[in-house]
Amino acid sequence: MASVSPDHGGALPNLQALRAWREEHYAGYDPATAPRRTRALFTIVRDEPVFFPIWLRYYSQFFAADDIYVLDHATSDGSLDLPGFHRVPVTNPAIDNEWMRNTVQAFQHDLTSRYDIVVHADSDEIIAPDPTFGDLGTYLDRVDEEFVTCRGFELLHRPDTEPDFDPTRRVLEQRHTWYANPLYNKSLITTEPVEWQIGIHRRVDGRRNLDPDLYLLHLHRMDREICRQRHLTRSASPSVDREVTSGIGYQNRIVDGEAFDTWFDTDTGVPGLALVPQSIPKRWRKVV
Repeated sequence: MASVSPDHGGALPNLQALRAWREEHYAGYDPATAPRRTRALFTIVRDEPVFFPIWLRYYSQFFAADDIYVLDHATSDGSLDLPGFHRVPVTNPAIDNEWMRNTVQAFQHDLTSRYDIVVHADSDEIIAPDPTFGDLGTYLDRVDEEFVTCRGFELLHRPDTEPDFDPTRRVLEQRHTWYANPLYNKSLITTEPVEWQIGIHRRVDGRRNLDPDLYLLHLHRMDREICRQRHLTRSASPSVDREVTSGIGYQNRIVDGEAFDTWFDTDTGVPGLALVPQSIPKRWRKVV
């Protein structure tokens, strides 16, 4: 079994201790002599005209087209009519997070039988190390841990000072605020098969292997109107009963006026966790 750091999922990890463990663990790594390890990337998509092009443009820097897989959940808006990946049709008539978890998990298991490293990221998720330490490609070249857990940060559009999103420009040239959200501390870089809870935010076994300097940037709120329109689209799609009664994906059903604004500006999705905006350091501007 590949190694993991001494982070056992406690509420308040010792970030400095985890950094020290990784520095020691990888002290002998030499990119000039290390064997080349194969890696694959995959996601599942249904009608993502804004986020998928960003996702593909970013990750194509670090993965060959033959190693990028997109599970196409009945996309009908043309957003997947792009080159540079394998398109894998999957079918389910309704929004069903249990089916989605099972589909993603099975594909992860298949890929780990064929690749050394497998990365899963939703179409609105960008996994990136702190640019002080290099880019994602450099990071993946040396990973030998069973899995790695990202630190989640959500981008936040501030319409009073920032214009509408321009898809011709880098995301982080236009957005300057994020907030830490442990809901997105997701274990998405893997070298072995994983069992996820529904939602793919946590492992079934509860384990975590947090890298303090590996970030997951959640783009869902990078533009207020794009976000609202995405909610409208998703809320109009049929859902299985348990999605509604259990509250899974409740945010996607918030679409109107004051309720949407309140959610957008204050709701982290974690009971008791306040949304605390922070300025994004300038060194991130060219990451995505």
